[in-house]
Amino acid sequence: MTDHLYYTLAAVLYTECLATIMVNMTILAAIFLKWKTHRSLQTIYKILGCLSLSRCLHLLSILFFYIIVVFYPWVLLGNIFATAAKVEIMFLYYTNLWFATILCVFYCVKITSYNNSLWIFLKMKISTVIYWFLLASLLFSVSSSFPFGFNMVNLEPESLINSTIEYTTIYNNGTVIKHQKRLLIFLIGSCPPFLIFCVTICLLLHSLWMHTRRMRSSGSNFRCPNLESHFSAVKSMSLFLVLQMIYFIVTIVNIAGRMKDYKVWRLVLPIISCSSLFLHSLHIISSNSDLKKTCLSVLHAITGGDRR
Repeated sequence: MTDHLYYTLAAVLYTECLATIMVNMTILAAIFLKWKTHRSLQTIYKILGCLSLSRCLHLLSILFFYIIVVFYPWVLLGNIFATAAKVEIMFLYYTNLWFATILCVFYCVKITSYNNSLWIFLKMKISTVIYWFLLASLLFSVSSSFPFGFNMVNLEPESLINSTIEYTTIYNNGTVIKHQKRLLIFLIGSCPPFLIFCVTICLLLHSLWMHTRRMRSSGSNFRCPNLESHFSAVKSMSLFLVLQMIYFIVTIVNIAGRMKDYKVWRLVLPIISCSSLFLHSLHIISSNSDLKKTCLSVLHAITGGDRR
């Protein structure tokens, strides 16, 4: 029964990865069509393109990794391959996290209005500075993922077949320490973008509150476009915050190795984390009317809707 459940969950994970990849490839196709039509792209679409591309690569790496885990687990016994796979997955994870944070920062800077000189500078130069943010995020992702390669030296479990209880205890203690170090490395690399994202949410909510107070004191209509854009951004970013928290917590549990001894949970955790990426990718399409229209046109062309 456990094996049937295990392979069923594996099928769910593979389907979910492929579905999320298809959604993000649709976004990339829609952005490419916009560039082909206008020969230029707005900054927001450049960020979305980078985010969608990083998610496609990240999910492809997860898909191939868990195909190996389920069907060819002996391949992961080699330290070199396992190390390279983990470093690649973590690099793409950090890249995806940073690009998503930059997307939220861009929304916040464009929508909010503060009199701070730094904020005014960002508002005026955000379209230029954003490229440096993207480059810096790639460099930070590389520097954050490489330490995982130095923490992948495994104590071979097969050597415990004829081992003593003392050696088994040493092995278990070494495994716990290894997971603790890996968790610390993960937190050092992922906390900065996550905290920046949380600060961005707080700034947006504060701006909305200040704008609401000004409108209330002046007796203005609450249905003005600026206020509606604030509410729309808050809803989108609040949803993304919930999804990111789920993604963040599940990844922590996975890296901490708490569920490593439970075969089924090895697949349940990535299913939950991939679900947050899938839902946010769908929300990106549904919340952008221009992108939604282009994506529908792409899907219409792919499914042969123009044939008579």
